[in-house]
Amino acid sequence: MWLYIVSFLAVANLVASQSIIKNLPGFSGDLPFKLETGYVGVGDLDEVQLFYYFIESERSPEDDPLVLWLNGGPGCSALSGLMYEIGT
Repeated sequence: MWLYIVSFLAVANLVASQSIIKNLPGFSGDLPFKLETGYVGVGDLDEVQLFYYFIESERSPEDDPLVLWLNGGPGCSALSGLMYEIGT
């Protein structure tokens, strides 16, 4: 399912930029999972750019559900919310 969504966004030219992240500062070696980041344009002229993290399932990417995590606001990093949030 996620592959169809990402493919649609890419074909529809809504994904402004994307990067595959293989390593992070402070983490030795390559990441043990697939991490993609980028921006998705929103609005008639893509005047708003939403940043996203995409972490592929390590179990069964073709069969596992896609989870959309929306987080943010002043002083609220999406990455720290993803890593430290407990509950909904």
